[in-house]
Amino acid sequence: MKGRGWMVLGGLVVLVLVLVLLRGGTTQRQSPNHASTSDAADGTSALRAYADALGYPSGSVEGTFSLPAAAGLLFVFTPSNGFSADQVAQLNSWMQAGGVVVYAAEEGDPQLDTQFGLRRSGTAVSAKAHAAAPIFGGVESVGGADAAPAFKPTATQVPLLRNDAGEVLGLRQTVGQGQLVALTDPLILCNGYLGKPDNGRFVADLMAMTPAGGRVWFDEFHHGAAAGASPETAWMTTPWGFALLLAVVITFAGLAMRGRAFGPAIPLRAREDRSTAEYAVAVGSLLHRTGARRVTLEALLAGCMTSPIRCP
Repeated sequence: MKGRGWMVLGGLVVLVLVLVLLRGGTTQRQSPNHASTSDAADGTSALRAYADALGYPSGSVEGTFSLPAAAGLLFVFTPSNGFSADQVAQLNSWMQAGGVVVYAAEEGDPQLDTQFGLRRSGTAVSAKAHAAAPIFGGVESVGGADAAPAFKPTATQVPLLRNDAGEVLGLRQTVGQGQLVALTDPLILCNGYLGKPDNGRFVADLMAMTPAGGRVWFDEFHHGAAAGASPETAWMTTPWGFALLLAVVITFAGLAMRGRAFGPAIPLRAREDRSTAEYAVAVGSLLHRTGARRVTLEALLAGCMTSPIRCP
C-alpha cells in the first residue's frame, strides 16, 4: 500500500511539472497582439522598460478603457478586442487635447482606421523600410517582419517609412493638438527586434514625442486585460500557482473519494440536563431585563385566583 501511495504522489508531481511547462511555455513563446506583459520576441515588455529607462514613467490601460486626464503617449498594438464607437470618440478627444498615439497593427482595427482615414493595401509588400524624410534624427532603416500591408496616405498624412519600392509603411498625422503615428509592422517595436539597425533610435524618437510631464501608456484593455486581480487570487494566474491549485484540488478529491479522514475524529459532548431551578432563574432573569414587572404580577395574581388555596 505504501509503494502504491508513492507511485500516486510521483505521478501527481509529474503532472504538475507538465502543466507548468505547457502553461508557462505557451504564454512566453509568442504574443500575436504584442502585449506589453509578454517577454516573447513579438511582445513589447522591453519597450515598456525602455520607456522607464529613458525617464518616461509607463503604465497600462486595463480593466476599463479610461484614458488619463493629462496628455501623454499611448501605444496601441494589434487590438484583439475591437474598439467601440464610444472608445474611438474618447481616444479622438484625448488626442485633440494634445495626446499622442502610436498605432501599430498589421491588419488594423476597422473603427480606428475609419476614424483617422487610414487606408491599407489588400496585399502585403516588402516590410524592409527606410526613413522617407529626415524627420527622426539618426534613423536610416528599420526592420521587423518580412512583409506587411502598405498605407495609401492622404494629403494630410505625412509618410515616415517607405520600402525600396516607395510604398508607405509608416505615417504621421496631426489630430487637433495631438499626433498619430501609424505603422503596419509592429515588430519594429517588439522585444526581439529592438537591436536591429536604427530600431532603438526610432523608438527613442517616438518616446521623445511624449508631451511634457506626460506618461507613456500601453493599451492592454484591447488585449483582453480585465481589472487587476487582488493579491489573494493573483497567484493563481501564474503557471506555478495554477499547478499548485490543481494539485490541491486533485489531492482533496482523491482523499474524499477514498473516504479518508482529514484528521482525528472529534467526539460530541454529551448533552447535560438542566434542573428545574435553572429554568426558573433563567425566566426570572429574562423578565427582569425586559422590565415586565406588570406582566409578572398579573400572571402571579391569576395563578393565585385559580389555585385551590386563595391568596390572603
